[in-house]
Amino acid sequence: MITVTIDTSDLTRKLADFPEALARAQRVALLKIGNIVKTHARDAIKNPDLRPSPWAPRKKNYKHQPLLKSTNMYNGITSKVTGPDTVVVGTPHEYAIYHQFGTKNMPARPFFPIDKYGQIMPTVMQQITHKVQEAYAAEIRKVFGNGGG
Repeated sequence: MITVTIDTSDLTRKLADFPEALARAQRVALLKIGNIVKTHARDAIKNPDLRPSPWAPRKKNYKHQPLLKSTNMYNGITSKVTGPDTVVVGTPHEYAIYHQFGTKNMPARPFFPIDKYGQIMPTVMQQITHKVQEAYAAEIRKVFGNGGG
């Protein structure tokens, strides 16, 4: 007769640590998502190639770029993790929505990386996906190791 005994104590301990690791990964992922969107929005104000759609030409020839007369809009873009599965990226300036989507009398000058339907730009979504995967992989490696035996 052959007796095989499987010691699962190490696996049991690692599995017990897993929910905490997932929570840490989620927080890191949210911080990274917020930073990506915030940075992209700020950069898009200055760099036309990063905007979700081209800006209409200005009616007058101003010496400053749109949204940069002061640095209020640029510096006002922030990100904050507000819950276990939520990050908010925005600005306290109420007029930002009018620049993003336009009005009856003002063309849209979007800088947040979303289109008029609320869809995130594909290039930004790729960055987000990559950073989220990195965050979760790092925490899984901490719990289970690299698997290299």
